[in-house]
Amino acid sequence: MTKKVGNAVQRNRIKRVVREVFRRNRKLFPASHDIVFIAKREAKGITYEALLAELHRAAPKLQPEASR
Repeated sequence: MTKKVGNAVQRNRIKRVVREVFRRNRKLFPASHDIVFIAKREAKGITYEALLAELHRAAPKLQPEASR
């Protein structure tokens, strides 16, 4: 994660939130693909619920082409 996003404490918190969302919602992520999260400056205060809502909005685009 880039140092453009807050200090180390804030960057580590973002990483923990992303990992927790992934751990609890693996069904949203296709097994055949790698997903890369790039945090922007606005992500400093993101909550679990906010990130989960973003992923639910993006879920259709994350699914492989064959299952669409």
